[in-house]
Amino acid sequence: MISEISMFLDHIKKFIIIILASYLASCSIPKTDLSLDQATLLEIKEGKIIGSNNGKTYQWLGIQYGSIPDSSYRWKRGAETEKWDGVYEALEFGNTCVQKGSLINTTKRRNWGDIVGSEDCLYLNVWAPIDVFDDLSQSKPVMVWIHGGSNVSGNADFYDPSELVSSQDVIVVSINYRLGPFGWFRHPDITSNAEDPDDQSGNYGNIDSIQALEWVQRNIGFFGGDSSNITIFGESAGGYNVAALLSAKQANGLFHKAIIQSGGIRPGDIEHSESYIEKNLPWKNYSSRELVNELLVMNEMASDRNSAASLQENLSQKEIEALMRNASTTEIYEAYLVTKNNTDDMLRPFPDGNVLSELGIMGSLESGFNSNVPIMIGTNRDEMKLFLLNNPRLTREFLRIPRIRDLDLWNAVSKHRSNSWKYLAVDEPAQSLTSSGRSNIYAYRFDWDDEPRKYGVDLKNLLGAAHAFEIPFVMGNFDEDALTRYILSRKNLEEVKTLSQSMMSYWAEFAYNGDPDKGREGNLTDWQAWDPREGNEKYIIFDSTHDGGIRMTKDYLTEEKLIEMLASDNQIKDYKWKCEILDAAIMFDHLTTQNVLTEFNNNQCSDLDPSTEWRKYWYDEKEQRY
Repeated sequence: MISEISMFLDHIKKFIIIILASYLASCSIPKTDLSLDQATLLEIKEGKIIGSNNGKTYQWLGIQYGSIPDSSYRWKRGAETEKWDGVYEALEFGNTCVQKGSLINTTKRRNWGDIVGSEDCLYLNVWAPIDVFDDLSQSKPVMVWIHGGSNVSGNADFYDPSELVSSQDVIVVSINYRLGPFGWFRHPDITSNAEDPDDQSGNYGNIDSIQALEWVQRNIGFFGGDSSNITIFGESAGGYNVAALLSAKQANGLFHKAIIQSGGIRPGDIEHSESYIEKNLPWKNYSSRELVNELLVMNEMASDRNSAASLQENLSQKEIEALMRNASTTEIYEAYLVTKNNTDDMLRPFPDGNVLSELGIMGSLESGFNSNVPIMIGTNRDEMKLFLLNNPRLTREFLRIPRIRDLDLWNAVSKHRSNSWKYLAVDEPAQSLTSSGRSNIYAYRFDWDDEPRKYGVDLKNLLGAAHAFEIPFVMGNFDEDALTRYILSRKNLEEVKTLSQSMMSYWAEFAYNGDPDKGREGNLTDWQAWDPREGNEKYIIFDSTHDGGIRMTKDYLTEEKLIEMLASDNQIKDYKWKCEILDAAIMFDHLTTQNVLTEFNNNQCSDLDPSTEWRKYWYDEKEQRY
């Protein structure tokens, strides 16, 4: 009996882990315990390389595209990789970039919470169809995957695109890029002394992506890929980075199509990053000056934050730079972890005027830059449910499983917060760009929510079409030991696979021709470009057949509609929740100006003090922000 209870509790723990890890990791970590395959022996620009056959595709793992050999390259473009002698055996993934160990970057639970990885982490991986070398005159479209993780965590090696590659006849490249304070860092004493304009930008993670695309341009032809037909695609922070590359002059011509999955277009705040911040703000990112303050305290050069700030002001540029470059990787990251407490995890590219246009992403695109690059862009209907799971005001834990406190409130809060994301990331930019004449914007919403009931929890309500849940559908990877056991069921498995095949077909057709159309076989619903005219089709919805299936819709969101929908929502009984939801959209998402909160719903919120009514809940030592 005791062993049965223990087994049951182990299943529950695995259940929570798998819910998140399976989706965020595309359900199945790629195989690495494979033998060399002579059919994969190639000679690329850097030397000879050999990979393996995973049963579905050829794969070459852990190929270095740039190098951070020492701290002198910290906050600079990576060094170019040197040619190697002999044959490089590309059987294992390269180093993880520095981050906090978690379920989305290491399978070794003993490392969760520890600082893991290396600064020297600029590696990529290539998957190609097994028949790729049968007819070298027919090169294949290339899709370059940029992983998510708020630009502070994640790895390329948690995604297995083998099914997408084999079923759709494309080549997929996945990349690592620097994260956290090594990927996005704007301190004037570091950037002002840099000779290369790229090194002044603060956008080192984006520079890595550009360097990876340069490698692809040089080498992908050896793998059977078409260097003139490159699609970049990414999810969450990866989607943000795809959007940033759309406005990066150095990336112009390195790719030809772009897919933004659950991303965004709001840039980072340069002024905030380079300022002293006396108190943390949950809707802002960390400050580089405060990171230096913390490093000074850690090194016992100052006794507290105030004395550190005074000391920092009196240190020369050379002294500050020496402090930062002489510090170890762990010291930098530990200072960052303290500094980012109660701030927004998501690090956004800075509009530095070099790597990212000073006009920002939308300003750059609205000016006509990269207007010839087709864009696919979308979100999931219930994006925010994943982030609200640990909100103690909305859920409670029983046997370590989140339970919904009030179903109506849970669905209402997640709906309005997810709609705000959709409006700002998809509907507003799509409407603006197409109204100015662009006809190559394709939008979607992922609605699939047919999870079963497990351990007394209705996953359809708890998770629904949450953030990152479209990834396994796009990759086509459904590991029977994970997803089918906990998320899928006998009733929904076949339909899930059918929907996945359709989504892969659309993604591949877009990669081939810049228009998802009716998929590769021409037998799916016609996915039409966003039409800005009132009453015309706007975006496609991906759902199971009993919930409406794959279909186009004329509906779209505006700021006015968002506010009206919130004001009239009868599921929210306490009007203070409505005020809080709007305030969160203003502070976290920059939806509109603060005066709109005061005027909302006939001045309903005007007598409330946000700081005492609800913002106090946004400061959480457990990092469980809104």
